[in-house]
Amino acid sequence: MDLNDGDVNVNPTETIAPSTIHLGALDRSAVAALSARERDPDFLVKRREEALVFVERTPFPNRLEELWRRTDISGLKWDRVLANVEPRPPARSVKDLSPFLQEEIGPSTERSALIVHVDSGIVLREMDDEIAKLGVTVLPLVEAARTRPELIQKHLGSVVRPDENRLSGLNAALASGGAVIHVPRGVTVPRPIRVVVSRETPDLGTFPHVLVVMEPESTATVIEEYVSPGESGTGVNVGVSEILVGQAANLHLATLQRWGSNVYHFGVERVRVARDARFHWTFAGLGGKLSKVDMEMHLDGEGSEAKFSGCYFGNESQHFDFHSFQNHRVGHSLSDLLFKGALRGKARMVYQGLIKVHKDAQRSDAYQANRNLILSNKARADSIPSLEIEANDVRCTHGATVGQVDEDQLFYLMARGLARLDAEQLIVRGFFEPVLERIPAESLRALVTEAIERKAAA
Repeated sequence: MDLNDGDVNVNPTETIAPSTIHLGALDRSAVAALSARERDPDFLVKRREEALVFVERTPFPNRLEELWRRTDISGLKWDRVLANVEPRPPARSVKDLSPFLQEEIGPSTERSALIVHVDSGIVLREMDDEIAKLGVTVLPLVEAARTRPELIQKHLGSVVRPDENRLSGLNAALASGGAVIHVPRGVTVPRPIRVVVSRETPDLGTFPHVLVVMEPESTATVIEEYVSPGESGTGVNVGVSEILVGQAANLHLATLQRWGSNVYHFGVERVRVARDARFHWTFAGLGGKLSKVDMEMHLDGEGSEAKFSGCYFGNESQHFDFHSFQNHRVGHSLSDLLFKGALRGKARMVYQGLIKVHKDAQRSDAYQANRNLILSNKARADSIPSLEIEANDVRCTHGATVGQVDEDQLFYLMARGLARLDAEQLIVRGFFEPVLERIPAESLRALVTEAIERKAAA
């Protein structure tokens, strides 16, 4: 199989052990070995096989495609990436994890459930008896496929199809770990459910798949985190998150990406919001070498609301490429997006945002804003908000700004005794504060705030 479109240097006679799968030698036997190791039910075996067939005939995205025009991944040697390794032994508690993860995860009093994914599998699961008695499901994807097949067969791939592009196909073929969260009708989960995806093995690809199903009139907060201390080699993460918010349900989703500087992150995060449902999305993109993320909110029912509060901070030569989509499929729906970022060094950010209002979606209300602070003369932000309106009774607003720190504000603070760098840090923190204050867990908010302040001080 040609993973690099003509640039593969893998010995065709190389034997791939069931415990290790290499992208350069990915074939049916390797995927079958993964299915056997995970004890997949028949429908998941078939899904992996069909996804592999699609991957084999589909090239990687390239700069000829509209949403990839400003991001070049041709230099990434996919054939050298390990696609899966033997899962690590399970931990008994957070105290058995690495010091890095212990600090990241924080106190148990701030969560109702926890799943920790390291490298190619789940190493820790926790769940309060309180929500277990209410029928809430929090399981690794492959375990949910065995124990809740009716739930997985109904919803897996209903929001993000495996055949959308080569990356979604790879995720479907190689998904391991990940998480399935199901909140039954009318149930309120009192504290956040956390899914932590981390990595420690050099030159490894991770393929987490998160599925959240909120039944009608349920309420929950879900935090998904992508973190690593920066192991050697090149890391790749190809993630998919499918979110379904049922009628009159309420979900706060926090997505936090703080990979080490060696990681290429590719993600699809897509939510469907039903009638009278409320969805609030908090996003922070701070880490990684290159991040390409599609963030989509589809308003499928009248009275639905979807709000997005996001931030990013790039330094050195980090590259961010974000695509947002606010899709009003029906009328009397509301979407609100505020995305703020700062760039230093040679960092670059590309933002392409689209509000689409379909012809029958009258009385829709949509807002989209992207604000950028440039903190060096070599940083660059390309912001491209856009509207596609087919209805004639709507209120839609969009805009973007790119600028440096206001010199008058700096002068004001420096005149009161602050050094220039301290004054700049204070302005940056104030710039991000409206987003940071919406992160639902106090310990997590402190970690993200500290990460931003470290970047601002660099």
